[in-house]
Amino acid sequence: MNKDPSLNNGPAVSRSIVEGGCVQPGFPDPPAGSILGRLKTRWARLRSAARRNPLATAGLFLVALFSVFATFAPWIAPFDPAQIDLPARLGSPSLLHWFGTDELGRDILSRVIFGARISMLVGVSVVAASLAIGLLVGALAGYYGGRIDRMVNVVFMNAFLSFPGILLAIAFVAFLGPGILNLVFALAIGGWVGYARLVRAQVMAVREREFVEAARAMGGGDLRIVVRHIFPNIIQPILVQAAIGMAGAVLAEATMSFLGLGVPPPAASWGSMLNDARSHFFDAPHLVLFPAAAVMLAVLSFNFIGDALGDFLDPRSRMEAGI
Repeated sequence: MNKDPSLNNGPAVSRSIVEGGCVQPGFPDPPAGSILGRLKTRWARLRSAARRNPLATAGLFLVALFSVFATFAPWIAPFDPAQIDLPARLGSPSLLHWFGTDELGRDILSRVIFGARISMLVGVSVVAASLAIGLLVGALAGYYGGRIDRMVNVVFMNAFLSFPGILLAIAFVAFLGPGILNLVFALAIGGWVGYARLVRAQVMAVREREFVEAARAMGGGDLRIVVRHIFPNIIQPILVQAAIGMAGAVLAEATMSFLGLGVPPPAASWGSMLNDARSHFFDAPHLVLFPAAAVMLAVLSFNFIGDALGDFLDPRSRMEAGI
């Protein structure tokens, strides 16, 4: 008498694993509630999201690469970025100097790698400072409303928005002097308004919802309500804005360094490298090509990640994509 194999008491075996259009026998499925099962499910979702959005995958790879350069620059760079070798000045790319040398004989590859440290540090610091100010100001204006909202929104935000951010940063750095701290401060002063307006709008949309009213009826204080109930429900658009803000911060740092208002020499910065290469654009175009490519790839990578986060964190987009 044949027995139904499904009645065996052995471990449950997955029916199949579909890979590349072929059905292959699978391995025993882990229990749905186990850590291994959750990791397997998340890994499958990440793989599916990566296949559906290759630009985001490329952006993550580039950001990881620039982060590695910024963290381990002294061990990755083949030469000292400030080492001068005048006999080798304006050298074309070669086996010894992959990206060539600049007008002082310094290795361009080493300077591009060390330039990633400046760009990533300034970008993260500017976004963190702008986000902190924007969260505080936007939450106060959106939660309390009334006169506080009118004062913050009409007076402070519109006053800062009336000046272009880059001109405001130039004015602050010209007054305070060049330096990485002054640069971060100047860019954060001009960048917090966008975060504040976003947070204000999100808080105003969430503060009247039922769970906030329930928390208020149970005696929750304003700080607890904002931190425990409102912020977790508005974090998605803030993350998207922060990712796109990183691209703007990297580009702004390169612009300020190009104008001579960034990190002072001999520190390597992509913007200062472009400024030094202006006079050799035709006789040594590699001086412009590699730092410009680094700026372009860094800005594109953060924009790709921001767009992907917007799609991934939106429930409707995830349902349409089947994630």
